[in-house]
Amino acid sequence: MNKTLLGYVPEQSPIYVVHPFVKLFFMLVVSLFPIVIYAPEWNALIMLVIILLMWYSRVDMKTLKIYVPVAISMGTIILISYTVLGGNHPEFRLLVRFAGINFYWERIRDGLVVYFRILPMIFTMVFFLSTSRERDVIVAMRFVKIPFVVTYVFAMALRSAGLVLEDFFIIRQAEQARGFDTTGKSLWYKIRKYIMYMIPLFALSLRRAEEFTNALVARGYAFTGEAARVKRPDYVLTHYTFKTLDMSLTAAISAIFLIILILRYGYGYFTLDTSVFISWLSRVL
Repeated sequence: MNKTLLGYVPEQSPIYVVHPFVKLFFMLVVSLFPIVIYAPEWNALIMLVIILLMWYSRVDMKTLKIYVPVAISMGTIILISYTVLGGNHPEFRLLVRFAGINFYWERIRDGLVVYFRILPMIFTMVFFLSTSRERDVIVAMRFVKIPFVVTYVFAMALRSAGLVLEDFFIIRQAEQARGFDTTGKSLWYKIRKYIMYMIPLFALSLRRAEEFTNALVARGYAFTGEAARVKRPDYVLTHYTFKTLDMSLTAAISAIFLIILILRYGYGYFTLDTSVFISWLSRVL
């Protein structure tokens, strides 16, 4: 098993055939799809494709359970903000009035559209982080000649996020080993406990940042002065070859994005007016 930023992937995974730049390019471009696509069914199709790619890459699908509460809570917040906190709009179609709150069809529709536009972006990021290591991020950014300072800061930020999650689980397991259990406790009590986790997590992050800095200094790295202007050999790039398959995948991703742009702005596809799901939901409600 190889450790990725958000989990583990078997060493025989097909994802390792692809150059790291292709994975980074996929994340950046596919994340733009929901920006131009308004129809929820098309965004749901993007999520299905990403889930299939995760399964094909042999990612542990059980990890998706972690994001179910996040997706539900995020959808609830969006729906409440668009309906309960949406205000009064006499020009909209009123569906029901409950507890003095007007629920309009247009506000519910807009909340669903925003929700289904955010989910594909999250799924795309989860797919990238679940199949990529810190080295993959560095290789992808160095492949396009991004400066070392930017590459280092970006890679360390991703690595720190993964380490914070690991530290959080370690702290919880240490508490459970000492007999602490939050079962049956109130929600406010659990929230206070999560806030208290920030103290050891912050201390561990500071300690790890100092260790990173000392390791870089010991290896002669510097971000300022004469040492920072010395050209460093990209030894890590010698282990990765940009093959014909990688070029084909990059071209295919670019072509799909170009086709979406043409269909969206040239022929009016992927809009709410052409959405089958929105039309069906409008008739039902």
